[in-house]
Amino acid sequence: MTSSDEQPRAAMPWIIGLVLIAAAAINPLDIITGASEFDRATSSTGPQTLIKLGLAGMATLIGFLGVLLSPRTRHLLNSVPGAALLALGFVFCATSVFAAPTVRIISIASALIFMGYLLFITTALATIGAKRVAICLVLGTSIYLSYTWALFILLPESGTFTEYVSATETVQRMGGTGHPNTIAKVAVATGLLGLALLTGRTNPPTLPSDADNQFDTSPHSVSDRVLAIATRGPWWNLIWTGIVVLATATVLATISRTAIIAGFAAAGMMLIDRFYGRGGLAIAIASVSAAALVIFAFSLWSGEGPFSESTVTVVTKSGDVEELTSLTGRTVIWKEAVDLIAERPLTGWGLDSAASVMSKEATGTHNLLLHISFSAGMVACLLLLGLLGWSLIFGATSGYEWIRGVTVFVLVSGLVEDTIFESFPTMLTLIWIVALLAPNMVYMQRTETQPLQPSDRQ
Repeated sequence: MTSSDEQPRAAMPWIIGLVLIAAAAINPLDIITGASEFDRATSSTGPQTLIKLGLAGMATLIGFLGVLLSPRTRHLLNSVPGAALLALGFVFCATSVFAAPTVRIISIASALIFMGYLLFITTALATIGAKRVAICLVLGTSIYLSYTWALFILLPESGTFTEYVSATETVQRMGGTGHPNTIAKVAVATGLLGLALLTGRTNPPTLPSDADNQFDTSPHSVSDRVLAIATRGPWWNLIWTGIVVLATATVLATISRTAIIAGFAAAGMMLIDRFYGRGGLAIAIASVSAAALVIFAFSLWSGEGPFSESTVTVVTKSGDVEELTSLTGRTVIWKEAVDLIAERPLTGWGLDSAASVMSKEATGTHNLLLHISFSAGMVACLLLLGLLGWSLIFGATSGYEWIRGVTVFVLVSGLVEDTIFESFPTMLTLIWIVALLAPNMVYMQRTETQPLQPSDRQ
């Protein structure tokens, strides 16, 4: 092979890394300061949208090259989750042709963008591996969160999101670079991966059957390390710690209760294997005791029981308990979404159409399955249901903490938020796809380092 052939191959990992960082930093960006400004991400032709479209075009080109030239990329797409994701993308493209006339072009563009990024992130995983993909995404979202904090602190009139919680009452939340819930979602994903890079495994998990596994040789161990993303070292530890702190502070500043609850659940699942033994028991007892102490202290301070009406209103934005019983108005939004889905159950209304079709108060379905059903019909909903089932069975029980964290956050957050499948995929959508596809890298490494044994065939 000539040197002219080797140079593009050597440059490709760097190009992929830069596109990953740029996508993670730019795709969530949406300059708004209030709910009245919320609109479709692909509805304008301003510089912000044009940059995202250019980045999507570059990602799509890399993805197509990966499919054509990389056997690993094709193998990942031929896996069960890969085939389901491809089928979902084809359904998006097919149903977008039948979208509502006012949003048809936008829906087609959103479907093509998803397909392009699906091919790109698969190519990235096959080319540079899960660890480098995670690092690039975390670095990109850290740039996004840093810019968000700069606006919030230095230009509060531009970095604050004003949300009406009643006809006359408002609450100030971190905004400026997107809806607070979007910022919180990006922050949680960043924090989870940062935590995995800081404290996660650097080697394969030890399973009970490993002692009796005749193929637990050096090549086996090396192949499993493709899923261990932790990066050690004094400087790296400092960087990851700072990123986790930045992400945590961001989630609190956005006042996104969904992100906080889902983030706690995901972090708990990430660290669950650390809770065995005396140390884990001590942590569990200390956590329960601390929670009980906080409740007791608040009861003494307020003079009322921990489940009184005045206590419950503390966790609401408006002070109205009905805000909790209606899930912040989501029950009304879900009914509206179901009624609209019933009108077009096969084709849906098109990707990125909720802001135009649904009422202004809704702006979205606030449920992942409703989001896909509304956007692309019931076939897409069934495909997503299968992918979420795969996430629950194989992701939430994975031996790798970052896979558990990502899949659990999507599962929990998806109950009350759209969570993934944005017009321009953000870090959470991309890393969720990686979490679904990455385990197939182990099988690929094993077949490359040693012959396939009869017991490996299924």
